[in-house]
Amino acid sequence: MKKSPFPRDTDIYDPAASELKDIIDEDGNLLYQTRYGHTNFTSEMNNEDYNATLGWDKSKHSKVDVRLFYAEYRTPEAFTACRWDPNDEDLPKFYRQSYVSEWHEICYSTEALKFAQAGYLVSIVCVQWADLMICKTRNLSLSQQGMVNNFGNFGLFFETALVAILLYVPFLNVALGTRQIPFPHFAVPSFSFYVAIFFYDEWRKILLRSGFVREEGRLKLKGWIVQNTYY
Repeated sequence: MKKSPFPRDTDIYDPAASELKDIIDEDGNLLYQTRYGHTNFTSEMNNEDYNATLGWDKSKHSKVDVRLFYAEYRTPEAFTACRWDPNDEDLPKFYRQSYVSEWHEICYSTEALKFAQAGYLVSIVCVQWADLMICKTRNLSLSQQGMVNNFGNFGLFFETALVAILLYVPFLNVALGTRQIPFPHFAVPSFSFYVAIFFYDEWRKILLRSGFVREEGRLKLKGWIVQNTYY
């Protein structure tokens, strides 16, 4: 929520230019100040016409280099390297650039937050896979029950296809605020949570089945249950 003047469209971030420099005209008047390549600092920094807050929740500032915008507050060490090199032409275009910001670079822009949110949406769907799997039965393993519920199978494929459509159909990116995340970020980072949930529940069901005994021709559950006795 820091306020700062917006950089010019032609400004390029220069991590070596850490000193604040005054740019003087021929008459000795201060034109502007520059730091890290940001040439839009002025002597009227407290004026609301020059100071503004970066719109992280919208796309109107998606072309602003955040390193320039926060040049007054952050050093180059505060920014990590790009996950996908914007200059690597061997990578697919949507790995490096955003359709919503007219194919402007994702790295060091507010678009990075939108891509993170899209990845989070996929992770929710991935965990829902595990939820559906573990809720199929109360005590039988999936290997015993099998994938015989066609409605459940349809639900798995449908929710996956739906989130893929929401992410990779361009005009939906504009309407819903989703983004075309790189394929390695589609469910892969959150798959470990799916595995943890699934195998935890399989282990729970093993313990649950070990507590079943047959009495008078009926299966009854004994053991592995906390029983409170009141006197």
